[in-house]
Amino acid sequence: MTNRILTALAIRIAGIFLFIKIFDQFGSYFLSIYLTTAIGVSKDSLNEPLEKLYYTGTFLIFANIIVSLYLFIKAEWISKKLIRTDKEISTELNSKSLSKVILITVGIVWLANSIYLLPDFIKYCVELISKLNGNENAHVPDFSLSKYILRTIIGLILIFRIEKISNWITKRI
Repeated sequence: MTNRILTALAIRIAGIFLFIKIFDQFGSYFLSIYLTTAIGVSKDSLNEPLEKLYYTGTFLIFANIIVSLYLFIKAEWISKKLIRTDKEISTELNSKSLSKVILITVGIVWLANSIYLLPDFIKYCVELISKLNGNENAHVPDFSLSKYILRTIIGLILIFRIEKISNWITKRI
């Protein structure tokens, strides 16, 4: 297995994770539509137009479908753009290769998790901007922004600087 094939596999897994996220969105989106239309009083209590709720939810679902399918179908092309030189992954078990496997696995899982949580991140940013613009009815969801950003950055560092980090760990051992 080469590093390009491994990257394509990780991108496909991220696409599958993102596609699974659609079912969470469908459930919450249709529940919010049902509850909003079932209670006639809620239209009077909402300050924002009801159509904005529908358009935002529909847009997020379609964007999620498009991005997940793009990641799944174009995984080889993305991995070719990310990894310029295709090297064979050595399978010998020593401290350096073991640290590389552990670090690359953590990096790929964190990056896939970041892609999976991308719609939640976008929703958080939209609600936060709405709240900062003076909309008092905007509800900022419970989302750990610092954890999301930190894991994404560390995941990228682990993937793209694996050789230097692995050499540093091997020297310390």
